[in-house]
Amino acid sequence: MKLKVIILDHNTEFVNRLAKAFQKKYEDKISLMLFSDKEMMYNSLKKTRADILFSDQPTEIDESRIGFRIVKGCFCDAPDVSEIDGIPAVCRYQKVENIYKSILGIYAENAPDFRKNEGDSRARVVFFVSAQGGSGTSSAAAAYALRSAAEGRNIFYLNLERLGDADLYFTGDGNLSFSDVIYALKSRNGNLALKLASLIQTDASGVEFFHTCKNAYDMFELKDQEIETLLSVLAHMEKYEEVVVDLSGSITERIIGLMQSRADRIAYIADGSECGNGKFERFCEVVRILEERQEFRILDKMILLYNRYSSKTGIQMEKTAVPVLGGIHRFEGIAGRALIREIAKIDVLSRI
Repeated sequence: MKLKVIILDHNTEFVNRLAKAFQKKYEDKISLMLFSDKEMMYNSLKKTRADILFSDQPTEIDESRIGFRIVKGCFCDAPDVSEIDGIPAVCRYQKVENIYKSILGIYAENAPDFRKNEGDSRARVVFFVSAQGGSGTSSAAAAYALRSAAEGRNIFYLNLERLGDADLYFTGDGNLSFSDVIYALKSRNGNLALKLASLIQTDASGVEFFHTCKNAYDMFELKDQEIETLLSVLAHMEKYEEVVVDLSGSITERIIGLMQSRADRIAYIADGSECGNGKFERFCEVVRILEERQEFRILDKMILLYNRYSSKTGIQMEKTAVPVLGGIHRFEGIAGRALIREIAKIDVLSRI
């Protein structure tokens, strides 16, 4: 959806700078109409429609002449002002990316219902899962996202681990977090796709993600249906080729259900230890039974990937229920971003 945005503002230096930046970065997402005279703007609106209007004097706008469907906003000079006379405000003096996201957020919160297009075109969804704690599922998922972005694909990394932390691996500007994503899901906003777009962060690598929840308990408030909705919206955003989902932690009925309904590929992570191999085999037994009883299709989407593997402590199983992709050796003394940069260099990831 390409938003049509009117800017009625007498700060010509700011408006021209913003217009140039938007034309360079968001030409396919926002169409700008610039005015310094109200009457000219009113006359233009007789011939064309607009989605959102930003004015430096929002209270002086005659709403009967712009139409009730146009969302109103304004620019201000103070960074801590969220509204002026009840009209949403955006600070002029910040990065263009943050201004763009603020515009999307304001429109999503206040516009008439927007329905996403759920046609046949959608992103490939890759799950990283494990029943074994400490096998490095999160680092493998983040490294795969990093490598995929380096190969030129448009990637979204989604950490759904209850106590996970996407900020360990990726950085971005802005104060909004996955807590705001959860609030948007629970609010059942009709403009959910646009609202989510306003919350997305972009790492220097090109990987897009959500900041970690401000309050860790918020993740425990996330319901099964809300996760289904979130995955559906992300997968149907036209900008992504792949959505990489980190589902580290215990394997639950909810997670198995998501594997069935949403995953195109499932990478099961194990470290090759006796404990890890045993948990993998028991997991496969559970899945086989569910496939028989509920007509699930999970095992044929799965591969086994060894991570943090050591020949001294690990043993590769001779027979497995799914193909073995390969292994990632243990890296000592590094963590976070440095760790996933090293893992991303390993060619086995390109075969997921």
